[in-house]
Formats: sequence, C-alpha cells, structure tokens
Amino acid sequence: MNRLASPPLGGQFTIKAVAQATGVSVETLRAWERRYEVVQPSRDGSGRRTYSAADVARLRLLRTATELGHTISRLAKLSDDELAKLVVDSGGQARPGPARGQSYVERALDAALHSDPTGVEEVLTSAVALLPPNEVVNTVLVPLVREVGERWHRGEASIAQEHMVTDIVRRLIISVSRGYLRNDNGPCLVLATMSGERHELGILMCSWLAATRRFRTHYLGADCPADEIARFALEVEARAVLVSLVMPENEVPALTQLAVLCESLRGRCEVWVGGFAARTLSPAELPAGCVMLPSGQDFEQRLDLLAAQHYS
Repeated sequence: MNRLASPPLGGQFTIKAVAQATGVSVETLRAWERRYEVVQPSRDGSGRRTYSAADVARLRLLRTATELGHTISRLAKLSDDELAKLVVDSGGQARPGPARGQSYVERALDAALHSDPTGVEEVLTSAVALLPPNEVVNTVLVPLVREVGERWHRGEASIAQEHMVTDIVRRLIISVSRGYLRNDNGPCLVLATMSGERHELGILMCSWLAATRRFRTHYLGADCPADEIARFALEVEARAVLVSLVMPENEVPALTQLAVLCESLRGRCEVWVGGFAARTLSPAELPAGCVMLPSGQDFEQRLDLLAAQHYS
C-alpha cells in the first residue's frame, strides 16, 4: 500500500472538517445527502456523521463539476470515475481557465523581453491582488517561467532576462506567503529540495498554496541533505514532508536520497514527491512511505485530505 501512487489517508472526518476540505458548506452537504444520496457517511458512537477519504475526494469532484455548470441531480448518479472524466472533459478544474491568466503572462513576458523588471513586478503584483492564489500559480507564474525558459533556449531571451524573471517570481512568492497568518493549530508541512537539486520555484509555490490553507509551513530551501530534512521534520512534528525533483539527473540519485529520508523519518510522517523529474520515476520504485504527486492538482487534493484528517 505504501508504494501506491497516492494511497488514501486513513481515518474518518467530521462534517465540519469535510466542509473545510471540500469548500462545500455543511448545509449544502446535508441537502445533497438528503435529496441525492451523493455519499453515505457512517455514524460514530455519538451518532454524528463521519466521512472517509473517498467521500472527501468524491465531494471535491462534485463541487468542481457543479462550478463548471453541471447540475447536482445529474452528477449524483455518476460513479467517481465518471465524475473525474466529466471534470477533465469540461476543463479539468473549477477555477477559471487559462484565458484570464494569459493576459498577465503576455504583459509580464513583454516587460521581461524589454529588460523591464519594474514592469514585470507590477504585472505579477496585480495578478496576486486580483486572482486566487491557485489561479496565479497555475495560469500566471508557471506558464510565465516556462515560456521565458523556452524563449531563452530558442535564443529569443537572454540568460539575464530569464534570471531576472526567476528572481522576481521567487521574491514575490516569499513575500505573499509571509502575508498569511500563522495558524499554530494547523497541520505542519516541511518542504525542501534534496542534495544537488537547486531548482526551488515549484516548491516555493507549493509552500504558498499550503499557507493559504493555513498549514504551518517550514521551507528549508534548496540542496538540503535528506537526513537533515528528516531531523527537522521530526523536531517540528511534521505531518508530511514535500520534496521536489526537477533535474532528471543528479550527482546523488534521488531514489537513494528518498530511501535515506524515509528511513530517517521512521514512518512518523509521509513523504510527498513532486516536480518534473518525479514523473520519470515509477511508483513501484519509491521507498515505503512515499506518495507520488505528479501534478499540482494532486498536491492540492492531498493538502485538503490532510487538513480534513487533522481537524477531525
């Protein structure tokens, strides 16, 4: 079970925790259950509703599908696989599509190609002020960084311009992350890249998204030894450790470092593995205790499930 790509978090969740994790209000949950039997929660010893991780995942799909314009009366009859397919076919996300973010990308890219750091900062600051964090990440920052990198590879942007954009994005994410109130009662997440991995923008974005969900986040930076990551995670009683793998090749093989990390954690918390290079690994290769998160959506869903478990 520990080597599955995304094993379910155990435990049963209260209706309040499920509402927090899915964005579906308690009143709506009760109405959906009563009218359409969208899920069938269990009852604890006191007769209160309790929900499984599978229930949480289904309710998130239902919320996404309704926000995409589908009626709950129709959705309630679909299986989880059918719901997932419907969401993907309808655009794959409840958040607005890339069109709104694209205008920010184009303006920031134009400023970057004119070596105008102030212009880049103004565009991205505006995006942060006007768009939800996950939309900023998925439709503005990620496409912008990718496009600037591709322009550099094609000789259409200089290395200085690419570095300028990377530095602005990095400083922006750190700044906005600090703006979220620390929740000392929230679940604790440690984030880092392991030895030899110096690409940190992706994991910084993940740290911001976790902070928006009121996680206690500890970002240890890039190029951190696996045993040191584990030692810190145990000291702060982390619920999970997220590591990002971007470079396909490294002087210290990723699987070797993951084995050290998992062994050092002694099963005390999960290890979440994301990033571009993580997609080249087979889930069967991962050490016990690792969870593969191949996409940002997988990461956000894992955050929501962990939050539901924590607050139950």
